[in-house]
Amino acid sequence: MPAVSSNVAPAITAGAFDMPAIDDLAFSLVAALHRHPHLSNVLTHISRSSWPRIEHTLRVILDPATQHRDLTPLARNMLDLMVSERGDTGRIFKPYFGALLTALAGPNRAEALLSRIHRLAAPDAAVVITLPKTHAMTMGVPIHA
Repeated sequence: MPAVSSNVAPAITAGAFDMPAIDDLAFSLVAALHRHPHLSNVLTHISRSSWPRIEHTLRVILDPATQHRDLTPLARNMLDLMVSERGDTGRIFKPYFGALLTALAGPNRAEALLSRIHRLAAPDAAVVITLPKTHAMTMGVPIHA
């Protein structure tokens, strides 16, 4: 019986086979979204008929290193669809996307990804900056927001 390589054990214990890489996950998400009649039409429209842009944008959104400042208008639109339930598309996209993530990445990783996506979609939601009333005027000229 041949010896099993010792390189296999760390990958198995790390759970590498349970979670697809970001590239594989983005590819699978795009394939499923492309098959959905309504979502496919909407994504084709907002991406200017570029499914490679959609896949790239999903990789950016799923990448843990991505910051809100890194997001393109397409990424912000897609994030809005992922987290909001506005309009028909939002009410369809959000649960469909969540179910896809769960099916493809497993419930634990999907929950972590969705939590991160929500934070990425609303980075300033928890931060409220108010200026003191004394700063309402600068050099005698009122500042209007």
